[in-house]
Amino acid sequence: MTFSNLAPLLGLLGSITAASLFFPQVLTSYKTKKTQDLSWISIILGLLNGIFWFSYGVIKTDPFIYVTNFLLFIALFLLMLLKRKYG
Repeated sequence: MTFSNLAPLLGLLGSITAASLFFPQVLTSYKTKKTQDLSWISIILGLLNGIFWFSYGVIKTDPFIYVTNFLLFIALFLLMLLKRKYG
């Protein structure tokens, strides 16, 4: 396997791990109904980050970027809703 053949696999693995980064926190927050320790600033910065990277990925037509950041945005949006409800 050459490095050029390895790049898509690494991109896929990176996308999967990045996209799943916040979902455990969403699940924990939903189960415990506790979000006091979550920072509003972190959530807002994460949402902005997702919007910017998603937009960049769409412009570059790179699904590794836009799909990953769309999923991250969804997770952070859910955290924002949970923080608003329970925080």
